[in-house]
Amino acid sequence: MSKLKVLEPAIKEKSGKVVKGKPSDSHDDIIKREGKKAKGAKHEFVLSDKEIADRAKAAKVAKAAGEVKHPGKKLHSHELRKGLGLKK
Repeated sequence: MSKLKVLEPAIKEKSGKVVKGKPSDSHDDIIKREGKKAKGAKHEFVLSDKEIADRAKAAKVAKAAGEVKHPGKKLHSHELRKGLGLKK
């Protein structure tokens, strides 16, 4: 079984709809694309097992997978992008 990884940022709108971004996206990029309906959306991440994880769980997964060296208690999309060597 392969190691669990963080794939990309996502947001969860108040309606419960999850909108996935590209690995190089920030959460703000996703929110801008979605417009008004995304206001107040939760910042989350998609894991390699397809789970939608909150920023705290994503930080633990990214650190364990070696995707980021020193995440805080909560993962930020720019940390994942940098850890993966991606440009915005």
